[in-house]
Amino acid sequence: MSTLNQNQNLTLKQNIQSFWIVGLVIALAALAGILGRPLAFLAMFWPANAILLGLFLRFKSLNNPGGWLGAFVAFIIADLMTGNYFLLTLCLTIANLSHPFASLTLIRLFKLNFREYNQGLTFFYLFLISAFGGCLASALFAIFTVPYMPNTFMAMDRLWTDFGMWWTGEILNVITFLPIVLALPSLKEFKQLVAEKRQQGFEIQNILPMLFIIASVVLVHFFIGPGAIMFPIAALIWAALTYNLFLVTLINCFVCMFLYNSISGYYLTESPDAYISTAISIRIGLFMLALGPLTLSIISLNRHKLYHQILYLANHDELTTAMNRRFFYEEGEKTLSAQTTEAEAETVSILVLDLDYFKKINDTYGHAVGDKVLKEFTAQVKSQIRSHDLFGRIGGEEFAILLKNLSLKQSVEIAQRICNKVDSTPILLDDGQELYISVSIGLSYQSLPYCTQIQQLINRADHALYQAKEKGRNQLCLEPDLQAS
Repeated sequence: MSTLNQNQNLTLKQNIQSFWIVGLVIALAALAGILGRPLAFLAMFWPANAILLGLFLRFKSLNNPGGWLGAFVAFIIADLMTGNYFLLTLCLTIANLSHPFASLTLIRLFKLNFREYNQGLTFFYLFLISAFGGCLASALFAIFTVPYMPNTFMAMDRLWTDFGMWWTGEILNVITFLPIVLALPSLKEFKQLVAEKRQQGFEIQNILPMLFIIASVVLVHFFIGPGAIMFPIAALIWAALTYNLFLVTLINCFVCMFLYNSISGYYLTESPDAYISTAISIRIGLFMLALGPLTLSIISLNRHKLYHQILYLANHDELTTAMNRRFFYEEGEKTLSAQTTEAEAETVSILVLDLDYFKKINDTYGHAVGDKVLKEFTAQVKSQIRSHDLFGRIGGEEFAILLKNLSLKQSVEIAQRICNKVDSTPILLDDGQELYISVSIGLSYQSLPYCTQIQQLINRADHALYQAKEKGRNQLCLEPDLQAS
């Protein structure tokens, strides 16, 4: 009973949190759309529905009764605050909520994972489902209810025009605002992006696409007309090949909203009839314009991920995920050849590790157990070294570690911790049996700068390793003569 009460309290707390989070976000988004609505027309942009769909897709903890209730209340309050009537507001709210509801239902039905951008046509399926599912459902509900409400702004004599305006408006909002929510980086990803930018430093070529985008949209004011919608296309393609997906979604949003406001404003000032007759065409055109950079950015992202996956596989041992011999030697040579001043002199420690009686393990238990031992051993070693230390598999059961900028005492302590960790941690086999293993370690140490090669340090550590084996294994030995510059 106590556990049941705890679960109920937790569920209630999650629903309350979802209510306030979703309610606040949707209220602000709805107010932005209402305040941007021309007199007696549908909103020029309505981000609330696309943002709500994105919130429920991206943050599944918000997709609960509390979240839906928060969205419902937000739509009602935002509309009533700006002078609308209750019955009309209620119909508009249900129409708005039908967009994310229908889209989420179809996404769940087709088991579509929006994160799998590289899986076939996932990206296009998401927008197709939203455009011909949620957007269509919302528009259909609106034209079959809103025109019959008192104080309505929809007229029966232009029912299908209003349908087209609502539907295309929703499609444009989806391509403009939904990708922003879905591509929004987590706090960890954001910190990583900031760190990478700081490491790369400022490069003028990185801001050139942004400058060209700003210049292209500014030209719209001077050469307004149907062709203005294509002014930014070259700059958008450049940006899609330069920036990350999230930044591309922000740029897309800025360009689409700027162009839509400028071009629609031009026709709106000419005459309301000109605005209505051209708005549908403008929205479809902007949808196609935004789709191109997003597609190109996702393709570029997939190629980037694929490149790093191939590079990782080429440089790491498939079984243990430790560096392979070639990559360990390459990175070790880079460390030794790094240019340093005497005031910044560094140290390098090389540990060569060899699993004791590994052949006997393979002969007794089979190679499958031997593979498991190697993987478990790798995990144990990684838990005792720093993330930037080099750790590689240089032979069958032989491994090497390069420790940088540590004293001899600190290096010995790490090596001894590895010895103790491996010796005291049993490996659980599939039949429930516990297998204890041990490791012998040889250590060489070198101060830098000093003209030496990684192979020489490994040879010296290897010599110390043989001494550890001769003394009974399961221990650490240092090279006989430590050299210092």
